[in-house]
Amino acid sequence: MEVNVYWEYTGHEEESIDYTRVLYAYLSRTSKKIQYIGKADYCSVSERMKGKHKESVFKYIQDELRLTEIFCIVGVLAIPEGRKYSSELLSDVESLLIKELQPSANIQSKGSRISRPGLVVNCLGDWPCKTDTFYDE
Repeated sequence: MEVNVYWEYTGHEEESIDYTRVLYAYLSRTSKKIQYIGKADYCSVSERMKGKHKESVFKYIQDELRLTEIFCIVGVLAIPEGRKYSSELLSDVESLLIKELQPSANIQSKGSRISRPGLVVNCLGDWPCKTDTFYDE
């Protein structure tokens, strides 16, 4: 299955900050390097950013990476015709990107993950990385 993910920058006033069933990533403002990838499935990106569970991520980004400002991008999945959205698919796309990119603030999925053989993820739009196509073996 091939899934396109359309990425766009977001902010507190943008509509995309309230999207659900999406991926999001925190980027360094200067290098545009992805520091963290997450998913907002049953709640919005904004709610995920404010959650108590993210305090350790922001502390790591600030204390260990010495970043005081970050960008956030939101990735909307385009599900192939004839397929349905599922939380499992969102998780599989998230974990594949984490496994391949190894964002420093992510812990899970960096070493091992459940694979979905045949999954191809194309990152489009405001995707900041040179590599934009990822294959699940």
